[in-house]
Amino acid sequence: LPFFLSLSLCTFPSLPHSRSLFLFHLSPLPQLKSTTHTREMYASTQKSSSLHCLICAAPINHAHLGIDACRACAVFYKRHATLRKPLVCRRGTNDCYEKNVKPFCRKCRFIRFSAVLGNTLNDPEFTDLPSNGDSMDPGSSESSEIDLPEYDTNSFIDHRSFSLSSPFTSESPFFDRMRRAYSLLCVIRRCGEVGTCPNGTAIDEVQELAGDGIEFMPAVFSMKIPNARLMFAALIPFFDACFDDFRVLSAESKHFIINRSCKLLTTLDGLYRAVHHFPDDDTLLPYYTSYFNSDMLENYVDSSPMKVNREEVIKAIQQSLDRTVHINKADYKRMLPSDDEFLALMGLSLWNNEISSLNEEHMEMVTRNRSEIMSELHKMYARQGMNDYAARLGEILCLLVNIEKTSAMVEEDLQLWRLMNMFNDDMSNLRC
Repeated sequence: LPFFLSLSLCTFPSLPHSRSLFLFHLSPLPQLKSTTHTREMYASTQKSSSLHCLICAAPINHAHLGIDACRACAVFYKRHATLRKPLVCRRGTNDCYEKNVKPFCRKCRFIRFSAVLGNTLNDPEFTDLPSNGDSMDPGSSESSEIDLPEYDTNSFIDHRSFSLSSPFTSESPFFDRMRRAYSLLCVIRRCGEVGTCPNGTAIDEVQELAGDGIEFMPAVFSMKIPNARLMFAALIPFFDACFDDFRVLSAESKHFIINRSCKLLTTLDGLYRAVHHFPDDDTLLPYYTSYFNSDMLENYVDSSPMKVNREEVIKAIQQSLDRTVHINKADYKRMLPSDDEFLALMGLSLWNNEISSLNEEHMEMVTRNRSEIMSELHKMYARQGMNDYAARLGEILCLLVNIEKTSAMVEEDLQLWRLMNMFNDDMSNLRC
């Protein structure tokens, strides 16, 4: 396909489309039995029939901050985590919960919530505050709205190097592993594309982005097939490094799985990098080292070796860009998935439902890996202290679902351009 076919429209779904989201529906959250289960609190898919706050044991109907906690405890935690006032244990032993001393003091209540949330604070600033005591009555805490933590918009996965020795963090070894593998994917693509760069590329056409150390060249038609094949080949070691069960598959099975998701993976990668490098215009990154925008469309069509009706093809391609990738990029920029959310979408794109429907042997593997990815997303949102992360997760998954749905639009454009003799059979058979 021409590169712009890889970047598809992501409009938010109408009501009928929302049914597709149930494919990614959240698993019920489990009830913890002790603090030793906090790191695995989202791994289970079973839920107790009656829920109680894991902090004060009050009956609850809804989770708060991503865990089984009552609203009073959640408000208490958010208020003190934001104000960061020093706290002191009434008994001076910091063991009110272990000793079952009720009501808990403020500090032990805060420590208990932090432990359950998986984000225990060992800040020396939380000491020696005279306290009058705090009842564990759920109505005793005042409600207050605290802004949720914002994503670091300057964060970007390292594209310039790959190291086996970089350590994993204790908070998210799963996403650390994917992040390291993504760096490997980028290094492979960069080396391959630079090595096959057309000799005719002028030096003054190369753009180097300040601070990123990545040089971009104008996209040319002749490089679509080599770069698409390079992307396909690089995805195999990428997912080898991400998932152990993918690594042990046969070459035939790996090719089957990548074939089902390569186009979507290329789309996500292009959006992720284009929004980072070119956030303020319609510039796209069809390949790893090449950029494209509407001003380059005429030159791009002229670089095609096929005999085409130039004006007609330019008009058709521009219309396709306007109704697909330009809107797609705007939606991606507005939602701005974090690095971990982007990596999760890459994983969910690989383990898509089409694989299990076409090959029953892979059904268990697909289900297991999708569950692990969703579990890691649950933990990530809980660590960030997001209260209503279901809405955020729904938006992210809608983005993925809608990119998949626009594949049908892409195929329609493909058939139209084939009639225009825009490209040959080698181009139309590409999966990326």
